[in-house]
Amino acid sequence: MSHAPRNHSTDQADHPGSDNNAISDIIFDLGNVLVPFDWNRAIQRLLPRLPLRVADMVRRDLQSFKQIFLKRSEELETGRLPFERFWQDICDQLGTSLSLEEFRIIWCDIFEANESMIDLGHALATEYRVWLASNTCREHFEWIIHRFPRIRFFRSAALSYELGTMKPAPQYYVKALDLFDISPGSSVFIDDIRENVEGARAVGMHGIVFTGYEQLVEALAKAGVTVPARRRLSVERL
Repeated sequence: MSHAPRNHSTDQADHPGSDNNAISDIIFDLGNVLVPFDWNRAIQRLLPRLPLRVADMVRRDLQSFKQIFLKRSEELETGRLPFERFWQDICDQLGTSLSLEEFRIIWCDIFEANESMIDLGHALATEYRVWLASNTCREHFEWIIHRFPRIRFFRSAALSYELGTMKPAPQYYVKALDLFDISPGSSVFIDDIRENVEGARAVGMHGIVFTGYEQLVEALAKAGVTVPARRRLSVERL
């Protein structure tokens, strides 16, 4: 997921852009929209594997510790840094001897499924073309898809590690629209980070800053999206 700190909106919803095209395409962010995540889970699992002086530093200054990861995460999430190199670099900096698989589990096992949002995605996919757009790395995305298979309600995914660019860079949205072969004016972009929504609106998409299920349903309705009745599909029907 996108690990760098961002400005999160406290608005209930952003008004969509002025384009009057009927909405046909809905684009979901992944982290903290469909799958909330908690880095504290990773930190608590990592602490016992660190040298005592490093573990003490983490407890005293958690933000500085997170910067060790943030410095390299953009390279990872734009596909410029192999995960194996990321693992080696982090372990060298922390003075730990975690195996690649141990590190992968700590790095990835931070997610939970937002079942009500996944239900909403399935319902919308019966009436609209639904897509995914995420700043993420291959390891996180593959972990999420394997762990939460019901999340596969989208037609295709614009993943930063495949596109070589991240939200909110303008080229990310241009590449995503091209990948999906859709028009910005008929698209709604949903993200929990205001800067990412503003980036989508700058290229002509409608944008909603996500803060919760009910707020999103209300904002979609204001954008002209009819939300079908919520229903849950079994994994076998995916």
